[in-house]
Amino acid sequence: MNHKLSEQIEKKPELIDDLQRLLDKDAIKELVYKWDYLTDDRIGSDEVIDSFCTDDVIFDAGPLGHADGKEAFKEAAREIFEKELLFTRHMRHNPIISVDGDKATGKWYADIPSITGDGKAVWILGTYEIGFSRDKGEWKISKYTFEFAYMTDYEKGWMKEPFIEGVPGELNWQPESMHK
Repeated sequence: MNHKLSEQIEKKPELIDDLQRLLDKDAIKELVYKWDYLTDDRIGSDEVIDSFCTDDVIFDAGPLGHADGKEAFKEAAREIFEKELLFTRHMRHNPIISVDGDKATGKWYADIPSITGDGKAVWILGTYEIGFSRDKGEWKISKYTFEFAYMTDYEKGWMKEPFIEGVPGELNWQPESMHK
């Protein structure tokens, strides 16, 4: 260990907890980003859910589905990635992660260019809120939610048509006020 760091830790032993929290936050970010790469590349969503989630995981993506438990989540993921959204590229940003012992929560914005089951290019923007539990020293996803801000046709854009036909949604902002 760095000599200066060990001196600081001797003076302030609570730094160990701070360092552990930073390591936990980094491990959680890496877990989420690996999840995105694997699911975007459609690499075995069943295996990804088995590896990355707790048995009692809760999933909720509004109009795209809800599931309680791994098996139901796998079914919902197959429905989404095989029928609803054939192509996705998650771009998460602005993470806020809070760690409390063996539990944690994370919140991210996500821009997700996608192609729907009927071949339409769409823009999706929303917020992920994810719960985590540490299991045998490893972080796992225990709750996985997504709230849409918009899901709009690529050509029309989110100002003209915030939600494509068939996707229910309510705006928490007013597009017409953006034109001024």
